[in-house]
Amino acid sequence: MKRNARWVWSVLTVLSLGAAASVARADEAAQVSAGHELFEKNCVMCHGPQGRGDGPLADDLKVHPADLTGIAARRAGNFPDAEISEIIDGRRRVRGHGNEMPIWGREFAEKTTDPAERTAAIRENIAKLVAYLHSIQAAPKQTGGGH
Repeated sequence: MKRNARWVWSVLTVLSLGAAASVARADEAAQVSAGHELFEKNCVMCHGPQGRGDGPLADDLKVHPADLTGIAARRAGNFPDAEISEIIDGRRRVRGHGNEMPIWGREFAEKTTDPAERTAAIRENIAKLVAYLHSIQAAPKQTGGGH
């Protein structure tokens, strides 16, 4: 009987871990989708529909918008979530950001007057944008390595 109980417990554990992973994937997909909507609303005019820096206003800007699909490639395959959050919200200055590019921490803050709501909205929207940007990273280029 103990053997059956352990087997049942093992099966239930595996099933619950699978369910938790499924919920996490659904949450991540919702985050990416919401980030895509924010990107389309706020970023496409400069960064373009695929985030390649080729939006309709790109050529009119003093500093050409970055190709956002190559963030990880420019960092040895690593996507720096915290750094990108800081760039978007204005804590980390980059060329063009804060001059022509809006500082989204300020922009998202203007949607509400309550300080706690403001902070939560800023963090939530930036997290959504970061999740979306993470999702559009170009696959690493394969080097020809035949023998």
